[in-house]
Amino acid sequence: MACSLAMMSASPSRAAPGDLDRTFGVGGRVITNLTPGNDGASDVAIQANGKIVVAGRASSRRGYGRFAVTRYRANGGLDPAFGGDGVVITNFSKREDSAAGVAIQADGKIVAVGGANPTARISKFAVARYNTDGTLDATFAGNGKATTGFSGGQDEGRDVAIQADGKIVVAGTADPGEFALARYNLDGTLDTSFDTDGKATADITAEYDAANAVAIDADGKIVVAGYGGDLPLTFALARFNPDGTLDTTFDGDGVVTTDLTDGFDNANAVTIQSDGKIVAAGEAGFCCEYTGSFGLVRYDADGTLDATFSGDGKVFTNFTNGDDSAGAVAIQPDGKIVAAGSEGFNGASSRFALVRYDADGVRDPTFGDNGRVITRFSRGFDFARGVAIQTDGRIVAVGSTHPDIDGLDGLFALARYRD
Repeated sequence: MACSLAMMSASPSRAAPGDLDRTFGVGGRVITNLTPGNDGASDVAIQANGKIVVAGRASSRRGYGRFAVTRYRANGGLDPAFGGDGVVITNFSKREDSAAGVAIQADGKIVAVGGANPTARISKFAVARYNTDGTLDATFAGNGKATTGFSGGQDEGRDVAIQADGKIVVAGTADPGEFALARYNLDGTLDTSFDTDGKATADITAEYDAANAVAIDADGKIVVAGYGGDLPLTFALARFNPDGTLDTTFDGDGVVTTDLTDGFDNANAVTIQSDGKIVAAGEAGFCCEYTGSFGLVRYDADGTLDATFSGDGKVFTNFTNGDDSAGAVAIQPDGKIVAAGSEGFNGASSRFALVRYDADGVRDPTFGDNGRVITRFSRGFDFARGVAIQTDGRIVAVGSTHPDIDGLDGLFALARYRD
């Protein structure tokens, strides 16, 4: 049975934006031990009733991963109305399965996506849909689970978005290195109105390309972000029309690449502002010696860099001299931008890290320490990979904590911050 724990923090004299929310768990932090192995959360979504849904990986007895979805009440406690104890683990194959993204439909059903490895050489997009009580939804693909292959090789779903009409869009990577999209009807079948077979790919560069995130704009166009190239890597974005073709109004060919540094630049997350501008977040400048920083890029709707964002469309934020990386991004109702990730990875430890920016790309001085907040769960490795904004403005970041220095034993980790 899963065990959910909370961690204490010092009592602040007065709550301020960026402070841990002490009404959540104990001291604003919660850890959940799903299995004795290496577990970790990858994404988070907030239900209309305020409950928090988290998706990621749980270990099997053989060490392979399984889809794991947990649901928490507003106070941080596991919700027993979901799966009996707040935890649902789903098996797709006899080998590695892991959920990377989660979204909630208008009817409250939960969609988790990731990868499933039926053999050592083959992996596929994997999609599971759950009823609100955590049971698999049998109206989706017959048993609540669908898998989709593109290449016969290593394909992996990494993020999900729900269209206004309820269709499910999953973004990821198709072997041997292409952006890949699959769109599903409400019943879990592939939507053949999307590029004729429900699947679309885009070759961004002549080298290996990988998509990590997806968002849908007000016109129904699909924006995918990740990286392209090889030594160095660049931020890479593609925008698809609703029919699955590349949108040529986006930088002329539907594809944009952006160099942030001479090192490895990788977009891990993407979101779309209410004015149609696109914000991508990830890691800038990692190369060999743990030198990365948070990197954010904002684009106008036509794919050009937005010069009103920090003067050139690019923002860099360092926490340490080690490797800092943004894993998730969200837009607040007031237009402020929140990026979450990890700071200080140097082979020994790391911590949750959040940054909040004003709409012009300047760090928000009212949030934490000049826009930055660091949260420790353990003496080992702590990584934030997902972030969501509650209706009351409070910020929920999720990821994993690895108390042991070897990083082999992981637990779900959540923190909630005041707005």
